[in-house]
Amino acid sequence: MNKKGFTLIELLAVIVVLGVVLLLAMPSILDSINASRDSSYKILIGNIKTAAETYYQECEYGDLSDESKYGVYACTIDNNTINTTIGALANTGILKVSADDSGSLIVKDPRDTTKNLNSCEIQIKKSVDKDNKFKVTYQINGSTQDGCPTTEDLQWGSD
Repeated sequence: MNKKGFTLIELLAVIVVLGVVLLLAMPSILDSINASRDSSYKILIGNIKTAAETYYQECEYGDLSDESKYGVYACTIDNNTINTTIGALANTGILKVSADDSGSLIVKDPRDTTKNLNSCEIQIKKSVDKDNKFKVTYQINGSTQDGCPTTEDLQWGSD
């Protein structure tokens, strides 16, 4: 009798071998996914910092302080400081993010995409070096709200 096919033992052996390979590979796959998410978060933080500096400059020299044009996203400089939200940076078009299905601009934490960062408050402070009038620095302070970028996050990679 010449039957073609695999025996039950052969099929079980293949399944066991595939299970062992998957079991051995899974930790490195999860590490790669987490490293990728952390890297994406650092890129987002860098983009928030750049957008915050641009937001300050647009408020100071541009028309971003015009409430008739920008409404609730218009800015006010008080003692070289602006208090705003990450959502305001996105909704003014300074922080580039993709719109969701409803067309809303929502900034999400790449480490946990269920976290909406729009309401996270940031503070942008401008200082000018007294000796070198051309050196302007911005300090961006984060929020103490849960799930929001902290001041330490926003200082990462600063000069």
